[in-house]
Amino acid sequence: MKSKVFKKLKSKYLYFAAFSFILFVASAFITSDKDAGKILERVSKNYKSYKTIKADFKIKILNKQNKSTQSEKGILYVKSKKFRVEMDGQEIYCDGKTMWTYLKDANEVQISDYSASKTEINPSEIFTVYEKGFLFKFIGEGKKGNIITQQIELTPTDKKKPFFKIKLTIDKVAKKIMDMTVLNKNGVESLYEITQFTPNISYEDSFFKFDKKSKPGVVEIDLR
Repeated sequence: MKSKVFKKLKSKYLYFAAFSFILFVASAFITSDKDAGKILERVSKNYKSYKTIKADFKIKILNKQNKSTQSEKGILYVKSKKFRVEMDGQEIYCDGKTMWTYLKDANEVQISDYSASKTEINPSEIFTVYEKGFLFKFIGEGKKGNIITQQIELTPTDKKKPFFKIKLTIDKVAKKIMDMTVLNKNGVESLYEITQFTPNISYEDSFFKFDKKSKPGVVEIDLR
C-alpha cells in the first residue's frame, strides 16, 4: 500500500533520505576528494544565491527485500528554513517552528513542534545536505539526454544515520542537482528526481503555515 511506503512522510519529519533547513557552512566540507569538493562548492554557491526555491519532483522507492516499487510526485517549496510539500495524499507545512501535516483523505491535520532531525534529511536542506558530515568522491562524467552530468558519491561520517550512501547527479553546466539516490541500511533505495526547478518566486511567510479556514471541518490533532 502506498500509505505504508510513505509512512514516514506523515511523521514529524518528511524523510528525504530527499529534500532535504539550509546548512550554509562550505568550510565544513570534509575534503576527501578535491574534484568533488570543487563541484559541490559551485553547486552550493548557486543554490545559496536563490531567495526561494520551487522544485517539482518524483520519488521512486525500491524495496529489494520484497522487490516492490512505489512512485509518487510532488512539489517542494523552500524559503530560508521554511518549507512546504504538496503530494497526492497530503500536504506538509513548516514555518521553521511549527509543522502541520495535513492528510487529505481523513481531512485531518497533525500539529507538532519542529526541530531539525540529526539523523534524517530535512526538506529545506535537500540541495545543500552534503555540506556537513559527509565524505565525498567524484565518480565521473556522463550524459543524460543532451545534458553533461557529473556523478558524486557521499558517505556519511555519522554511522548512526539510516542511510550509508547518497549518489548525486549534477548538471555540469547549470550547476544544479538533477537527481539523488539514497541507499538505506534496510535495503530500500530512494530515488529523488527534480523534474522542474524554479527559483526566486515571491512567497509570503503565511504560505508556509496551514490555513484551517481553507479546509472546512478539518480535525486538528495537536501533538505539541
